[in-house]
Amino acid sequence: MSFEPLGHPILSGFWLAQLADITIVAIAARAVIRSIWRTPAMSIVLVFVGVLVSGIVLRELQFYTVGYLLESLSGVLFITSVVIFHEDIRNILLEQGRRLSKRLRSSSSAQTGKDTIEAVVSSCVLLRRRNLGALIVIERNDMMDNYYREGLDLDNLRVVPELIAAIQQPPGPLHDGALVIRKDRLVKASTFLPLAEYTRFRMKLGSRHRAALGLAERSDAVVVVVSEETGDFRIAHDGLLDGPHSEEVLREELLALTGNQS
Repeated sequence: MSFEPLGHPILSGFWLAQLADITIVAIAARAVIRSIWRTPAMSIVLVFVGVLVSGIVLRELQFYTVGYLLESLSGVLFITSVVIFHEDIRNILLEQGRRLSKRLRSSSSAQTGKDTIEAVVSSCVLLRRRNLGALIVIERNDMMDNYYREGLDLDNLRVVPELIAAIQQPPGPLHDGALVIRKDRLVKASTFLPLAEYTRFRMKLGSRHRAALGLAERSDAVVVVVSEETGDFRIAHDGLLDGPHSEEVLREELLALTGNQS
């Protein structure tokens, strides 16, 4: 629909389409900048934009050779940055996916019941009392099988603290790896999870915590970690590693993260 007859050509269909185009690009650019702000990738983006703009300006000023070289260099920088920062790009896409999944989950019913959460908390307390460590995955909505390596499929067993403690008791054949809870049932034991990448602030994390964070970075699962050394309770979710928590806070956090209200 055009408003040119009314003397308002800026409100014509063409200009409305251009305005929508600019708005979409601005929103996308804002999301990308927020995701990479204060990361090493931000400096590369600034250099890329600076070189590209300089090349365009110089070509407009009829410095054709220099402008062409700078524009070509910006293309090389773009490809190089994609190769160097592929992990950051992956994390950005995963983060946007997690946010969308979180919005969708807010209107969906809980996949894990309160009784199961109570059993998980009791299991953690029992494991700490026996100086045992554990890695317990509580699935939410994402399909998770592609992230699990090896392990034993369980026949939809009930979540019972004594059973979990028995599975985690060394030198039993299933004490290594993670336990997986899906819809109030134990479905896997001794499975291995993808590890979080090494960074300076993660260098002090043990293998259990890196595995918990690695899965939380790639999916919407909630992963409970019981430290064998300290007995601390931590929760990995939505790309974060929280804690250490007390028994009460652990219960409250798990109820909230699984869509239950305490």
